[in-house]
Amino acid sequence: MNKIQLIDAETLYYKPLAHPRMLIDGILADGLAVMAGDSKIGKSWMVLWLCLQISKGEPVWGIPTRRTDVVYLALEDREWRIQQRMQELTEAPPDNLHFGFSCGQLGAELESQIEDVLKDHPSTGLLFIDTLQMVRDNISPKVNAYAQDYRDLSSLKKIADNHGICIFLVHHTRKDRDGSNIFNDMTGSTGITGVADTVMILRKEERFGGAASLCITGRDVEEKKLKMQMCGVRWEITEELNADDLRRERIPDFVYEVVEFLFEHSKFQGTATELLAAVGNTELKPNIASKYLTRYYSEVLLPMGISYEYRKTAAARLIILELHDNADGHDGASGSEGLASQRTTSDGTDQLPLLPSQQSSASRREAKEDEASQC
Repeated sequence: MNKIQLIDAETLYYKPLAHPRMLIDGILADGLAVMAGDSKIGKSWMVLWLCLQISKGEPVWGIPTRRTDVVYLALEDREWRIQQRMQELTEAPPDNLHFGFSCGQLGAELESQIEDVLKDHPSTGLLFIDTLQMVRDNISPKVNAYAQDYRDLSSLKKIADNHGICIFLVHHTRKDRDGSNIFNDMTGSTGITGVADTVMILRKEERFGGAASLCITGRDVEEKKLKMQMCGVRWEITEELNADDLRRERIPDFVYEVVEFLFEHSKFQGTATELLAAVGNTELKPNIASKYLTRYYSEVLLPMGISYEYRKTAAARLIILELHDNADGHDGASGSEGLASQRTTSDGTDQLPLLPSQQSSASRREAKEDEASQC
């Protein structure tokens, strides 16, 4: 019998780990996502528009997206219908969006088919399955529904997690509403919402009206309710999103001081105390510095091509950092250009703080006063 592998708390606390990345900031992250809504209310229109926007890296409802290759399994549609809808939604179809109109069933062929798609199109970061019911066999009443739902969706979540992508399932809601919890309106058992990393419910206020709500919850996103309106063939939000809707932690200056240091020196090995001295930071405590490197490794260091290791020895706790020669930022930008691409949204506004060397002393002082007031 294999032994259970354990990791001590300190090692886990400081271990650099890649976190799920956002496809739509504050709305959709890597993992398994499920969106449910009544039949024929416009779910597929929304999904196709999301495919087009994300494959182009263009904003969704004014929110930044991460450009990636997209696969859309439109299992309830024919080629002509998708063609017609795409012609209404865009004048320039992207070359990194691919469609499929048939596939196997969950637990039979589907998982291996998805693996083959990802092998043939390794840059795929988002895969839609429209709808979930089209890839499931009818469940026998003798089978526990929760166990079946959990097992079926766990196989898809495993693929998503292993490849660092998002698999997005389109599903249906039941006729009977649950007034206490809108997420219980999803067809099937709670095993579906239990497995999914992100869950969305699209509900119209009136069957023949255009107004609706998109309710979102998940492990990596804050709960939110977006007021929507069907405008022609596009779903648009009717209430402007504020900072609380898409809250992003302010990344500490220290993390960018480390990035600047590595742009100049390429490597560092030593204790947290020695790193603080090397970057000229006299404010942070060593344990907080180590925590910041771990916390923002996936968001800042990794995209910049900086490797990070926290190593325990008998004599000390070592931090090992290295900037690799082929360091690429988002969208293929390198070095400081890649970091700049992280800081700026599509409309030119800052989404991440500036490098310390690019901030004025006044703006840095204001930032520190803001931090102090929040403590």
